[in-house]
Amino acid sequence: MSLDRKQVKRFLALLRTEAEKGKDFNLDLPEGFKESFESQKHFKGWVNYHVTWDVDDDDVWKVVKLKRSKVCEWNDVLRETVPVITKAGEIVTPQQFEAMKEAGVDTLLELEAIKQEG
Repeated sequence: MSLDRKQVKRFLALLRTEAEKGKDFNLDLPEGFKESFESQKHFKGWVNYHVTWDVDDDDVWKVVKLKRSKVCEWNDVLRETVPVITKAGEIVTPQQFEAMKEAGVDTLLELEAIKQEG
């Protein structure tokens, strides 16, 4: 089968969606595509693609077991980068929000005042 990494991962994502939705998308898969993954040790069902298994970084045809789901990894990225709206309506960075929680304050002004006192 001569598919590139992007094509393989797209088919895998579509197979996962088919399994989740219980619908047949009539995918024009290369012969033996599904079976080549289903027969591997770490394959744990199509709904678990990116949850318990993924494909190897170096070999897109090899199933590997994940230590953490891709969703958890993505949520970590979001927690580090997406701004937070505080109770007071301020838009702050995740780092500022964490500092505010640790200090027990609701606004950046209060946080700055504590920093200046210390």
